[in-house]
Amino acid sequence: MMTAADRLFSYFPLLMTVLLLVALGLFAQWPSLWTAALVLLVNYFVPPMVQRVMLRWAPLKEGVSEIDGRKFSPWLATRHIQAMYDALPFLESLLRVFPGFYSMWLRMWGSRVGYGVEWPVRMDVLDRGLMDIGNRVVFSREVELAAHVRRKTDGGRSRVLVRTVRIGSYAFLGANARVSAGASVPSNAAVPDMTHVSVNEVFGDAVRHHEQAEAEFA
Repeated sequence: MMTAADRLFSYFPLLMTVLLLVALGLFAQWPSLWTAALVLLVNYFVPPMVQRVMLRWAPLKEGVSEIDGRKFSPWLATRHIQAMYDALPFLESLLRVFPGFYSMWLRMWGSRVGYGVEWPVRMDVLDRGLMDIGNRVVFSREVELAAHVRRKTDGGRSRVLVRTVRIGSYAFLGANARVSAGASVPSNAAVPDMTHVSVNEVFGDAVRHHEQAEAEFA
């Protein structure tokens, strides 16, 4: 059963939809720089600010945690807060058209992003506050960065492993590459197209770390 706080944050996408419709209605009725700024404020500033305030109240700890509703899950709350951008990916794609805007936006969520990062119009960042990206990293199209892995244990409990994704400076990620929770791409590395850098793996290492992740979920 969901906690009261989890239930409250589950309505956040609905609240954002209402606020955005109101802002768009005001802009349609009274088009001006002020109403246009209101649309942008609701669309791009309210969710990251709400998340940062929420995380000050309930900090998100890296590692494995349960999300079965027995106690409040800060990570699950962040998923509800970011849900609108997963449902409407073009909202983020618009930011990537303008140099520097998307990097700045990820910093608003709490990520560390260096200078000169090249973002394609189409890609997925699933945990916007859990990225550590160096300078002049180049991402090709359809790259996916996900700082979480969800799993259901043999005991029937839902758990999530949350760890920061790290991409070193001057790295290159090919088309459709995927980088998972706790994974790391060293500086100057070139990740080939369609490569999956798995949970807790350092790209280029001969030793993978699936066993560590499996042990944590047990």
